[in-house]
Amino acid sequence: MSVVRILPEALQLDIYPQYGLTTARSRGLKKVVLESMPRHTLEPLRFELPLILLRWAGIGVRRRYRSSDNLLVNLGAGAQGRPGYVNVDVRRAPLVNCLYDCRKSLPFPDASVRGIFCEHFFEHIDYTEEVPYFLSECWRVLKDQAVLRLIVPDAGRYLQAFCNEGWEELAQIRPLDAERTDRYFRCQYNTKMELINVVFRQGAEHKFAWDWETLRFVLLRYGFSKVTRQECGRALMPELCLDQVARSCESLYVDAQK
Repeated sequence: MSVVRILPEALQLDIYPQYGLTTARSRGLKKVVLESMPRHTLEPLRFELPLILLRWAGIGVRRRYRSSDNLLVNLGAGAQGRPGYVNVDVRRAPLVNCLYDCRKSLPFPDASVRGIFCEHFFEHIDYTEEVPYFLSECWRVLKDQAVLRLIVPDAGRYLQAFCNEGWEELAQIRPLDAERTDRYFRCQYNTKMELINVVFRQGAEHKFAWDWETLRFVLLRYGFSKVTRQECGRALMPELCLDQVARSCESLYVDAQK
């Protein structure tokens, strides 16, 4: 009887994020680490450890802004930093001028901010452990009548499309080619549930899937008096209309006023 050896590559599904292939193709110390610890647990740890030092450095950041007023803030700015804004992120990027972990605190004085823009960051924070702190801090630093603009993947829209027959509606929300290839994640989907899990989980990065009802509930729960569902390019404050048009097909837009 012949024995067929199955190579590691043959054991992997051809979908994002292909952690198994990364392990199989690694060499040296990296291979030892990946074989000793699952990458889906290693990646969050690798992300969190440097943030310990960043949080210690937060004292100096708070000192820098202790006399600031009338700020426009872009939280989780990444590569979308804008001139004239306090662009906050945990990683350095062009125009990021405030390195700070804002999941549980903000470095600004009470009532010193006239507007907060936050696009595709809120889904990266934990619903029970971080969302209450984050929204309470946003409310604290905003002036009366000031606005928090939150933009997240619209889980309700995805789930409605998932329940409908075929792929046409999902392909409009998450642009796919004729082979169901996701250009953003560079993967090909075999089933609709694969797509849902990729979008909602994004490896270990996404922590919660939001719909309009739940987002409105938590914003009202943590002090905001007026919560309005918006569209791409339309906002209560023109200064907070920094939306990425390329992401409009999948996004939920909400303005919350203090």
